[in-house]
Amino acid sequence: MEALGIDGKLLLGQIVNFLILLVLLRVFLYGPLVKMLEERREKAKKSLFDAQEIEKKLAETDKKSKEIMQNTSNEASRIIEETQKIAAKEKKDIIENAKTQAEKILKDAHTEAKKSKDGIIAEAKREIAGVITLALDKIVGKGLDENEKGKLIKKSIEDINEN
Repeated sequence: MEALGIDGKLLLGQIVNFLILLVLLRVFLYGPLVKMLEERREKAKKSLFDAQEIEKKLAETDKKSKEIMQNTSNEASRIIEETQKIAAKEKKDIIENAKTQAEKILKDAHTEAKKSKDGIIAEAKREIAGVITLALDKIVGKGLDENEKGKLIKKSIEDINEN
């Protein structure tokens, strides 16, 4: 090999040096570098997994939020509908009570008016009977007895009632 210009001892020394450098690089540089890259890959994998989990939880939370909003909307609609039914029933009850009270007031007013009318008619009859009695006394004189006066007064009131 010396004919080629290669020194065997020097080549052997360089090969040994290269192997030592290779072993040292592998132990002190390549091993920690591979370990560090593996740790980074694991962290990236874990971060990706965590991001997927967060995305799933976010989707679940969004779905639950929409369900809650829908349930709340449905409940509000139900409450409004129920309140409207109650209000309509209350309105109907109030109107019925008002009609009943109005009818009662009208009936009482008619009854009171009839009583008043009957009282006024009775009072008028008494006064007319008194006037007739006075007129009979003046016209006929004291010659009629009480029984005849009563008959004439009764006939006069009956004639007035017919007219």
